[in-house]
Amino acid sequence: MERLSLSITNTLGVLSKWNLSTEELFVTQLLFLSSAEEQHKELLIEYYNNVKTATPLGDILLSLQNKGIITKEYKIPKKGQKFDPETLIFNKNFLAGYLKYSCELGIELFNVYPHFVNINGLTYDIANYAKKFNSEEEFCFAYGKAIGWNPNKHKQVIELVKWAKDNTDFLKGNICDFVISKAWLRIEELKNGDFDSLSFDNTTIL
Repeated sequence: MERLSLSITNTLGVLSKWNLSTEELFVTQLLFLSSAEEQHKELLIEYYNNVKTATPLGDILLSLQNKGIITKEYKIPKKGQKFDPETLIFNKNFLAGYLKYSCELGIELFNVYPHFVNINGLTYDIANYAKKFNSEEEFCFAYGKAIGWNPNKHKQVIELVKWAKDNTDFLKGNICDFVISKAWLRIEELKNGDFDSLSFDNTTIL
């Protein structure tokens, strides 16, 4: 998982909602980064090798399991046994709730979505979320809500945006309108149908 960063306000919300200690939340983020997708186990290793005050990982995992962060079906390795963070099973309810506090999904969409478009010799900024949202967090929350904070749906949206960039001239509207109107649904229609015959009026979508 990419860009699992939280603001101070959202961090306090996560700590309170799941009754986590600051160390438990920090280790949880390191565990995310150690996943098969991210492949950054070295950060978790560095933490436990260099931070003398670190609580033993086994104790952290047990606490996270008791608090519903890790599923009960996950078997925590006993002392001396090998621990593979890629086999860790996070509770789906926790992941869904965490994504509501994290800007991860919205930030990835922002990074993938075109930032500028040239129309009739003029360059327009179409990644300016301040057009309709007061902050990055508000934009990210709106996007997360639009897809139900569903990671699989998010992956589908990202793939559709990439496809549209490579195959169409559809992405010329502001990213705010893209989110509010759920424009990925139209991209999906284009991908599944005949989009070559369609035309777009650039003046109406900025």
